[in-house]
Amino acid sequence: MSTVIYPTIPAHIQHTDNMTGLQLANYDFHVNENKAAHNCSSYIGNDLVVRRGQEFRVSLTFSAPVNDGDRLEFIASLNTSSGGTLAGSSLLEYTFSDSSGHGWTAQRSGNGSSTINVTLNTSTDAVIGRYMLNVRTNGGTRRVGEFMLIFNPWFPGDSTYLGDEAERQEYVLQEFGIICVGGSGNFEKFPWNYGQCQQNILYISFVLLDSTLSFKRNPQEDVRQRNDPTHICRVLSAIVNSKDDNGVVQGNWSEDYSGGTNPSSWNGSTLILQQWNDRRQPVKYGQCWVFAGVLCTVCRALGIPCRVITNYNSAHDTNGNLTIEEYYSSYGEPLDESDDSIWNFHCWNESWFNRSDLGSHYNGWQIIDSTPQEMSDGTFQLGPTSQRAVKDGEVDKKYDTGFVYSEVNADVVKVVVQPNGRKTVGETDKTKVGYLICTKTVGKDDYSDITSEYKYGEGSSEQNEVHNRALRLTGRSSGFVAFSAEGQPSTAPKRESEVSGVISVSGSPRVGDDIDAILTLKNLTSKSRNVTVNICAAAIKYNKAVRRKIFNQSVNVHLSPNEEKEIPIKIAYSQYENLLTTDNIINVTTVCQVEDWGDLFVEKNIVLKKPPLITKVLGPTVLGKPVTVEVQFTNPLSTPVKNCVVTAEGSGLIKSQVMKSFDVVEPDQTMKVTLDINPFVLGEKKLLVNFKCDKFIDVKSFLSMDVTNSS
Repeated sequence: MSTVIYPTIPAHIQHTDNMTGLQLANYDFHVNENKAAHNCSSYIGNDLVVRRGQEFRVSLTFSAPVNDGDRLEFIASLNTSSGGTLAGSSLLEYTFSDSSGHGWTAQRSGNGSSTINVTLNTSTDAVIGRYMLNVRTNGGTRRVGEFMLIFNPWFPGDSTYLGDEAERQEYVLQEFGIICVGGSGNFEKFPWNYGQCQQNILYISFVLLDSTLSFKRNPQEDVRQRNDPTHICRVLSAIVNSKDDNGVVQGNWSEDYSGGTNPSSWNGSTLILQQWNDRRQPVKYGQCWVFAGVLCTVCRALGIPCRVITNYNSAHDTNGNLTIEEYYSSYGEPLDESDDSIWNFHCWNESWFNRSDLGSHYNGWQIIDSTPQEMSDGTFQLGPTSQRAVKDGEVDKKYDTGFVYSEVNADVVKVVVQPNGRKTVGETDKTKVGYLICTKTVGKDDYSDITSEYKYGEGSSEQNEVHNRALRLTGRSSGFVAFSAEGQPSTAPKRESEVSGVISVSGSPRVGDDIDAILTLKNLTSKSRNVTVNICAAAIKYNKAVRRKIFNQSVNVHLSPNEEKEIPIKIAYSQYENLLTTDNIINVTTVCQVEDWGDLFVEKNIVLKKPPLITKVLGPTVLGKPVTVEVQFTNPLSTPVKNCVVTAEGSGLIKSQVMKSFDVVEPDQTMKVTLDINPFVLGEKKLLVNFKCDKFIDVKSFLSMDVTNSS
């Protein structure tokens, strides 16, 4: 077997005929049989999809019987699909003949007949892609047909090998996912339709590889590296966002989504990828869970085990000092004195593969992130970052480990700045960032806490050792360049606290409720204290890119020695109704000015729940037969909701998307909408439903539908 990289199609493998020799008359790829043997039956379409390092069968019919002395030579030529002069050209070719071994091989049977069976096998480290199979005989070279070659997590010799079958079913073949959003007190589980096996998604994934900056800069070198999931995942983390390369999704955190789709309205990846492929322009718009959902789809389509991760209180450390410094005025309003920030949550991906560039110690889950936060090697991309390196604080390991480490481990310091410039530095909070890291549970529609996979227990000797190691190495880490300006650390003196405070919320408030919060202050000394409490409430985005002030108010409080006192904070629906962002988060900050001591900063994010969306199937779900699904929504407000739209999609249930719209739902009225679904794939499938109106943005629900052959 030989491997050759070409800048154009080599003349000797183009279609040629010698009418006096053995001619190929027909072929059979045994598509269904081969796809089943390769765990690829879920891929919809007539294309042959196989996994590398595993044999597959092809039948060839010739113009005359094939004898033992007839030599057959096979040529697999990689097809690319980019525009320009490289369109349709072959940059890579594998040539192999009747042999057995560890590379690309062909073994034939049935000599003496005009139809023979050939067992083909690809090498375990073959370049993935779309291949044209050609056969050369003494009668010339003829094209057989195209097949798609992807990674093989079922084969121990593949760099993506994953040993647990339940995990392979979840992280490679499962087309439905749960993405965690929201925040403390209201973890919301977004259903997401990955749809990696739906029509044309694998083809689009290969088109994406041909659209990356890496391919455009050096096609031959890029193709040569497509046997390595490290390279594949790094370039995918760039092409899924639109910052550098006209990639798939354009980010937007402004709350102005005119000319596109509100990121919360997407139910899955397939419509996004199909729209990008049709127009070859970025799809508007996405935020972190959309980037993560799309990247997960592409990785799974290509055979790389992948999952979506949510990190709660995710740090964005722009100056690389592993400390997030947040500055506030004496009225509790944020100041632009640092580019550091903490996102209520942030989603990224993990893919499973070996790290030949780092060593086997770093094999396993690798972090990749396509949300364009910072530049890495001059491009908006992140990873792959070894999860093991993050846990051990080895921030010098490639790629971008220092940035990911800070996302889950950075310390937090709140600094209050008085009008005269005096600063009060709060105590360093070592537990706020990354307090919960989670992902969908294998085989269940729930989430699992995987925080311990990222860090040792807070306050443990192991965690202290790791953090000290990260601090020592931070100055020597390379490759990740902050896009934003470097913040200036405060040098104001810290003093032991004399008053403590915490904000709590009564119940689990929903959108439309009046909110009852309580600030509890406690005097930690044996002296009386007078406290001026400045309260600020604002509606915010989950990453604080948008902040809409609801009110400021001040309260004077007298605390006797060791006294604890409650200060009510009430936020009426009428006050926040027209200010809420799509994330339904209200941020409450208080600056407690303690006489003769300094300032105490207390903060609480209140994530409001959405009303429920009820879905149910009104009959048996039979393959190829229509079934009705009923969707119910009750308006809990005292005013009508308008411009109501219901959308639904689901792999194996709907080939695109169904939509119904109506004008108004009156107060306390229950809306009932029926959707006609026609299942076209057997097995358990998920239907994802989204409802939106002028007052409730994207209320989501999902249900399971077990599609059978008969009722």
